[in-house]
Amino acid sequence: MAVRKYTSIPLADRFWPKVDKSGGPDSCWPWIAGKVGGTGYGKIQGEGGASGPHLRAHRVSWELSNGPVPDGKRVLHRCDNPPCCNPAHLFLGTDADNQHDMRAKGRFVPKMGEQHYYAKLNEHQVQEIRRDPRTLREIAADYGLGQNSVSQIKRRITWKHVL
Repeated sequence: MAVRKYTSIPLADRFWPKVDKSGGPDSCWPWIAGKVGGTGYGKIQGEGGASGPHLRAHRVSWELSNGPVPDGKRVLHRCDNPPCCNPAHLFLGTDADNQHDMRAKGRFVPKMGEQHYYAKLNEHQVQEIRRDPRTLREIAADYGLGQNSVSQIKRRITWKHVL
């Protein structure tokens, strides 16, 4: 008897049993299997076995229901619920559409201070810089910053939230 590989089962047959449709056609249909990191987005193994790609569940839902996603387009959620796979809650858009949608719905929270991607300092260091009586050049050299960055910290143009 031949052993049947898991991924030889058609994607649709593997996909829909992992979607909870119990709330009805208008509710969110959450993905109840594996998720992508801490994002909440569902993932499923694509074709090709263990070496095949992991696919986003909401994108698979769109493609199974509506066909391929055109180049340059993304599958976005009207419901803002990452695990949702209800095709009625999904729509196509660009990265710019996604950014606009996120801001319009109040989901954009800019990262400040230490949380910002490019932060080189922590709040304690900012406080030290503000108290430091030395020249901008000396302070900048010690912290690996430009003089303009030190000046903006001291004048509270940047790091405004730090007292």
